[in-house]
Amino acid sequence: MIRSLLCCFTFLAMAPSALAGGISIGNDSGTQVFTLRQGTTVVKFAPAAGANAYSIRVDDVEYLRQPESLDKLPGVGFGNPVLYPTPNRVKNAAFEFDGKTVRFQPNAGANFIHGLVNRHTWKFVRSGSDSDSASVTCVADFRDGTELHSQFPFPHQLFLTVTVTDAAVRWTYTVDNSEGKTAVPFGFALHPYFVYQGRRENTYLKIPATHWMESENQLPSGALVPKEALDYPLGEFMSLEGTSFDDVFWGLTPDQPTVIEYRDVNRRITIKASEAFTHLVVWTPDRPYFGIESQTCSTDAHNLHAAGKTAESHLQICQPGQSLSGWVEYRFGD
Repeated sequence: MIRSLLCCFTFLAMAPSALAGGISIGNDSGTQVFTLRQGTTVVKFAPAAGANAYSIRVDDVEYLRQPESLDKLPGVGFGNPVLYPTPNRVKNAAFEFDGKTVRFQPNAGANFIHGLVNRHTWKFVRSGSDSDSASVTCVADFRDGTELHSQFPFPHQLFLTVTVTDAAVRWTYTVDNSEGKTAVPFGFALHPYFVYQGRRENTYLKIPATHWMESENQLPSGALVPKEALDYPLGEFMSLEGTSFDDVFWGLTPDQPTVIEYRDVNRRITIKASEAFTHLVVWTPDRPYFGIESQTCSTDAHNLHAAGKTAESHLQICQPGQSLSGWVEYRFGD
């Protein structure tokens, strides 16, 4: 059934006249691009380049770092890459789960970083639009016999829907293990490359976490340090001037959003997420962009979970016959 639907929707993708309303399809450097519009919000989404919603323009202002051409988009470095099934680093590029050892090709020293799907060619599933929203759904297939399964041998499918409404963008993921016979251990995250709007010193961030995760070389130990013990105001607005974060924070809840304020230009991004997103990675290098990475789990979650740090890691486990979903939403305003 799924395959027949995919064939049908792939046909629709090749017929732009069938996709009226807030969605149009084009081609850039050989990459198919869906442009989703609602109100003054325009999002460009490339399923074949890692399912990267790489451009978000609101009131004609671009919020994400752009590549010179789309052949440079797959992977990380631009737009808003998807990190799955292992957000950020995996220590020594390996982990054990349920008696099975999984090894990755190291790509960050001895470690593995940023998961498998941001370079993957996702498949278009469907699209739709009405007077309030426009959305596109695509899928990364980890079932037996696929390239992704050979690297992460837990058969399942990952569906991703990007939905655009006026002044907001939402990513909804579904890990579909409904036909599986083994549990799927995973984490899902987004890695936005937000560009500064105005001066860095007047860019403020509120991290609504309760704890910082102690780490060494960006690999958390599992120890949680309460915000009262830190020398910066976690949970309150702080300027990004002089910061050099590459850190994991713990204890986020849906009722407390993360907020970025560009005070020079009176713009704001409010980042909301579903209950699964308990962790946040904040990355503020000495560059004209920064990362505020919503995560369902800690960095190196699989190894922390194996070490008994279940609450600290918050590794997601999708059991056979089950599907798990969650979402992240960016809302733009002044």
